[in-house]
Amino acid sequence: MGTSGQTQPITTPNLQFGGCEPIAKIIEGDRHWASLSKVCKSAQINPEPGGTVEVFCYLRGSILQVSAGTIGAQCLPFSARERSGCSLQNEHNCINIKGPNDDPDVPKLITPYGVTSINPRPMLSWATTPGASSYIVQVEGIGVSWSLSVPNTQLPYPKDQPGLQAGNVYDVNIIAKRGEKFIAGQSILLLLPEDRAQQVATTIKRLQTLQESPDELAIDMDAVYNAQGLIDESIVVLSARTKVSSQNPAIYRLLGERYLQGNSVFAASSAYKSAIVLAQKVNNPDELALAEAGSKIAAIAQSQLLPTRIKPAQ
Repeated sequence: MGTSGQTQPITTPNLQFGGCEPIAKIIEGDRHWASLSKVCKSAQINPEPGGTVEVFCYLRGSILQVSAGTIGAQCLPFSARERSGCSLQNEHNCINIKGPNDDPDVPKLITPYGVTSINPRPMLSWATTPGASSYIVQVEGIGVSWSLSVPNTQLPYPKDQPGLQAGNVYDVNIIAKRGEKFIAGQSILLLLPEDRAQQVATTIKRLQTLQESPDELAIDMDAVYNAQGLIDESIVVLSARTKVSSQNPAIYRLLGERYLQGNSVFAASSAYKSAIVLAQKVNNPDELALAEAGSKIAAIAQSQLLPTRIKPAQ
């Protein structure tokens, strides 16, 4: 309390040191927490009488108006997402282990990274099949059915073809032609449903109004995209910060995590190495531990990688 009897906002310490990892950010409206404070799950919400506190939940990637309770009770992760994808807690999902019946020459989709997309006309790229002279790309699903032959491993979505429709799943077949032999690989893409896409857009717009540093905004935007499985969008946002030489190790560490989720282990390894160097430079032991753990996962994945997987363009 201050001398006037009014509760004073408190500052935000680094809550990871010797404590817990922040799971949310107080945007405004709390009597105790200053605006943009990062808080752990045990933190109590303290709105004005009859009011609410605006909270950004990292695990949900969404903004809530909260009237009471603890952060942990309000910011639970999406149950369907809690164990999906690659993370330091679920590293078995990060690694593609070669099976006995895998054909190492099957062309595998690289981009869009992940399964879910918000872009109805994504850039398609895939790993090279040694000796292939050309590739056939087929996309099939509701409202979409086309096939094109291309000489390389990249194809912008054709302008003369209908785009993917929100909420639908599409088959993406990449067929490599090598001599008289055809080698086919199959992937799927889900275009995010309209309501979830609108929620993402609204949340991003609100975050962009906050007085945050570019790095902090990128980290928050990554949380929004990652909660919806939009790995491509996360990689774009985080990569933009690396291109201007961000000195925040969290940017590179998160980029490593997203590349792992997108099964791009060479890029993940490179990002983690940068995160480790920066974490040591700024003396951040928490980020250093996370980056080193991620780097070990990437190294395991890289050692068990199919021989045709290529390093994607940065």
